[in-house]
Amino acid sequence: MRLWLRFASWWFACGAGLRLALYSWGVFKRHDAGVPVICVGNLTTGGTGKTPAVAWVVNALLLLGRKPCIVSRGYKGGDDGNDELRVLAELCPGVPHIQNPDRVAAARKAKADGADVVVLDDGFSHVRLRRRLDVLMFDSLNPFGFGRMLPRGLLREPIRSVRRARFAVFSRADVATPERLRDLEDTIRCKGFVGDVAHAAHTPLRLVRLGGDEELSPQALKGLTVAPFCGIGNPLGFQRTLEAAGAVISGVGVLQLDDHQHMDARLAKRQIEPFLRASKEAGAVMALCTQKDAVKLRALAPDMTAELPIYELRVEFRILKGEEDLRRALANALG
Repeated sequence: MRLWLRFASWWFACGAGLRLALYSWGVFKRHDAGVPVICVGNLTTGGTGKTPAVAWVVNALLLLGRKPCIVSRGYKGGDDGNDELRVLAELCPGVPHIQNPDRVAAARKAKADGADVVVLDDGFSHVRLRRRLDVLMFDSLNPFGFGRMLPRGLLREPIRSVRRARFAVFSRADVATPERLRDLEDTIRCKGFVGDVAHAAHTPLRLVRLGGDEELSPQALKGLTVAPFCGIGNPLGFQRTLEAAGAVISGVGVLQLDDHQHMDARLAKRQIEPFLRASKEAGAVMALCTQKDAVKLRALAPDMTAELPIYELRVEFRILKGEEDLRRALANALG
């Protein structure tokens, strides 16, 4: 199976390389939105903690007196948008968000609606739209998608594509050693990256009862046996965050759903509820999910909390190193 996946990865790499070359040679046209575009993206298929980082960038632009608009593809979204749109609406209240697979059209609509800067969410590989700044996210736990292109690994582009970015952020730096962070930075610089680097963490902020107003401090997790479940790109990152807060994962482990998993009563009955029952029997006293999961589960909360109380973990994207460099890069991108 690995042999066949590697063969498929070779074709994917050829296609991705040819596409980038055609843009570089001018065969494919790149388009300007008419306003500065700042992209927050990654080389891999997800799991870098990008959504909180987008919110941080948007709020930094608001502090600079700008009127940002978020533009994204809207992957696996319905008529009311996908889970990322709903999370960003909570993290950046009042900031418009346009989801459209045609990011050029979306960016131009944002300008027509009054935005003076566009924040492109997960658009690093969308080179059709010109941008002033590319902020490239890396998960310190698995920064390079196992070093393989899709479908053998998680890379959308070769690692050498880092040279297009002007800023790199290593997320979950709080659970990585200084030596590892130094090695990761050396790796991207060896591939041609010449920009600035920041280290960031997803710090637990509070626990919010699903379907209610009850809130708990993250300190309440210390020594508590919990049942985590999530539908995000990197479930291990969620698990590490809980363990760092002192939580004990039950013997059943973490229920890993698909990234952007559609959650409805059928999924709850077939997967989540049996997981909660088994976890309760294994000693868990609380179930935990991410905010990205919670925005899809709140309507189902009254029917799901019979086995275990479910809390969503709210996190804060906090820059541990290089915050002033990133703010300066954003200001420079605005011209």
